Amino acid sequence: MSAKKTFFASNLKYLRLKKNMEQLELANLLGRKSSSSISEWEKGKYTPKSGLLSDIAAIFDVSLTALMEEDLTLESKGVSYQLPQRELAMISEQLSENNYTKWVDFAQILLEQQAKEDRELDNH
Repeated sequence: MSAKKTFFASNLKYLRLKKNMEQLELANLLGRKSSSSISEWEKGKYTPKSGLLSDIAAIFDVSLTALMEEDLTLESKGVSYQLPQRELAMISEQLSENNYTKWVDFAQILLEQQAKEDRELDNH
């Protein structure tokens, strides 16, 4: 039921922009001569090898797990707590098919309510 989702591409772009860093600057820090690899990684076309992933995590002072498995962009949206992706995957794998459907439906209801609240705030 669970597909391993990686947040690497969106996290890389988010962290780089958060530090006001150009793609070429990051490329140079990683020993690359051009920014083309960085661009491909941010588009999700490729993922760097594990050694480079560790270097990227160190540059942005995040754990490798956070870089790959957590949606770090949530902090920019005002979300201060996030259940780690591994825990969400464990929950989804343990639920019966019927309860999994209910869980997803409930999450959708919450998202719709949140969107409505956000629209109401925007109108004031």
